[in-house]
Amino acid sequence: MLKNIPVEYIIKLRQICNIITIKAGNKLKKEQKGDKMLKYLFENIRVDEQPKCTGKQIVIQICTSFIIGTLLGIIAKYSDTVTSNGSMGVFFHPISIITTRLGMWVFLATIIAAWSKSPKIAAVRVFTLFIGVLLAYYIYSQVLFGFFPTYYFLRWGGIAVFSPLLAYMMWFSRGKGPFAVFCASLPIGLLLEQGYPLFFHVFSVGLLFDILTAILLLIILPKQKVQCLKIAALGILIAFIFRNSHILSYFFGGL
Repeated sequence: MLKNIPVEYIIKLRQICNIITIKAGNKLKKEQKGDKMLKYLFENIRVDEQPKCTGKQIVIQICTSFIIGTLLGIIAKYSDTVTSNGSMGVFFHPISIITTRLGMWVFLATIIAAWSKSPKIAAVRVFTLFIGVLLAYYIYSQVLFGFFPTYYFLRWGGIAVFSPLLAYMMWFSRGKGPFAVFCASLPIGLLLEQGYPLFFHVFSVGLLFDILTAILLLIILPKQKVQCLKIAALGILIAFIFRNSHILSYFFGGL
């Protein structure tokens, strides 16, 4: 059949194939170059901790995060059921106030993410932590009280789905450069916004916890102390933005 095809058509077909091959090769090189540049960019911010975790260590860390989350979920739910005027209430009432606020979970997730060996491990650990909290908290409600608030479970579950992305970012908060400053400023700014009323003589254990943990993160997150001023300034700006916008109420309103 090739004998019946004009030679110029065959030459033209070969030229088209060559062009496609060259373009595909150039595109692959660009993609590889882009991946290298992205890897180089992230490595300039923070390099994975050495030595790297073995598969067994990663499994242990994930299981530990889930167990901690489960225990915290049980404690959080139990503290909600204890009356504040009883002998046990003296201890559990402050815990109930803290665990029902956003700040405690932001602080805990930031600590776990920032001190993980790599951003991927940080993402998985924080996600399993929140899954443990959610399952324990709402299963506790179902088993003991015969009540399962599906709406709240789905809302918090939806937020937990996005936690790996934020945890991945938070891992870089202990790095260097502008992106590390931004990542560290996010949880600090949110905690400052949550504890903001404390500065106006509105005392609460929860508000005090938010302010103290914001200060603690400002002290322990930056590896380079020169970044503290930048993080503090940006954190205050982020707190101001959160305070004067509807960003947080859009995601957490009604919870």
